[in-house]
Amino acid sequence: MVTVLLCLSVALCGVGLLVGRLLLESRPATEGAPPTPGTTPAAAVHAILSHEAGQWRLRIDGPPGRRVLVEIDGQPLTVVTLDEHGTAEVGEPATGPLPRLSVVLLSGPEVPVERVRPAATAATRESPTPTATVPPSPTPSAIPSPTPTPSATATAVPTATRTPPATASATPTTVLPTRPTPTARPSRTAAPPTPAVAAPPVLHLVTDAGPRIALTFDGGASSNGTAELLRLLRELHLKATLFLTGEFIEREPELLRQALLDGHEIGNHTFTHPHLTTYASNGRHQLLPGVTHEFLLDQLRRTEEAFTRATGRRMAPLWRAPYGEENATLRGWAAELGYLHVRWSSLSGSSLDSWDWVNDEHSRLYEDPDHMIERLLAFPRLEGGIVLMHLASDRAVPPWHALPRLVATLRERAIEPVRVSDLLVGSRTWRPRYQAASRRHRRVFPD
Repeated sequence: MVTVLLCLSVALCGVGLLVGRLLLESRPATEGAPPTPGTTPAAAVHAILSHEAGQWRLRIDGPPGRRVLVEIDGQPLTVVTLDEHGTAEVGEPATGPLPRLSVVLLSGPEVPVERVRPAATAATRESPTPTATVPPSPTPSAIPSPTPTPSATATAVPTATRTPPATASATPTTVLPTRPTPTARPSRTAAPPTPAVAAPPVLHLVTDAGPRIALTFDGGASSNGTAELLRLLRELHLKATLFLTGEFIEREPELLRQALLDGHEIGNHTFTHPHLTTYASNGRHQLLPGVTHEFLLDQLRRTEEAFTRATGRRMAPLWRAPYGEENATLRGWAAELGYLHVRWSSLSGSSLDSWDWVNDEHSRLYEDPDHMIERLLAFPRLEGGIVLMHLASDRAVPPWHALPRLVATLRERAIEPVRVSDLLVGSRTWRPRYQAASRRHRRVFPD
């Protein structure tokens, strides 16, 4: 009898040990595990949006030093850094309901934004369905800052640096060239006609396209070194977006056809690379006298026709204004032909404009290739960015000499350089706009 009891006790102990081991092995592997070094979960950052005294205010709390991107109605607004107390605030005047704001961790997920109803009258309370408000127009800055300085108060961003002239100038001061007189010259005080198509929003940073970055190259008056650059892009297995003027296309059809064979897409850079706004004279993007609806569409049509004669194809439904001079009116006019305007990325005083057109080593804007790449890599949000470079250079050492380093570093960070169209197709926000522009472009320029 004693022997039987002893055997039963041993058996029960064995069963208990087996059950305990199975329970232990069934626990989630991540339970109680420390967070991966260098990562901050979205839950660690908290955002509260409130509306009070005619202003909306966004308070962000989280780990000190954490950098986040704030978007308004799907467009990048600013990058802020949480202070030593782990807080930051962004605010702007508001006359209507709360805007649609989002907070995105740099290289991380989106942070839910908690909305707080104001303790004022019912007339000022938040609408159940927030109405989108238009973000402030960007104010171009003359000189990009190598390191962004986030501010606790939102500024009118994205700020855009002026793109260089097609003929690489040795000095940063832009002089307005003599312009051809268009057939219809409006009065200086005449309001521009309303575009037949709604102006697309500013396209300079695509935050929901995944770990991709678009490389773009503008081509205008010169092709010095272009063949060498195309060879380098082939060696690096890169496909980029090239914005070409009609004059470049007519002058260099062989280079154009080689670029297409290499898989690059070609966007419209107007025909003669004219100034379109008053930015060079007063820092504002007001239409220049003589820049009419007919003038812009003629510039874009002539370039498209030159491209078709040289290749038998249509251009990509993308365009870039010379010198970066554009506004909502110009974007709306170009959209009538099925073109989306593509700017380069800029945030919080920092820019993905390479400034590779500056040839004078004594200019304050001049950077050697290595310093240029370091500045580009320091941009606050590389994912979804759009880089501006040029197809030609008069430098002894061309600026794309350090391009392999840029590409290698991006790929080490798991960010793949792509064409603008690849960026847009990968974006839930921009894909419908790109597809609609493509359909209109095909209707305007049929096969």
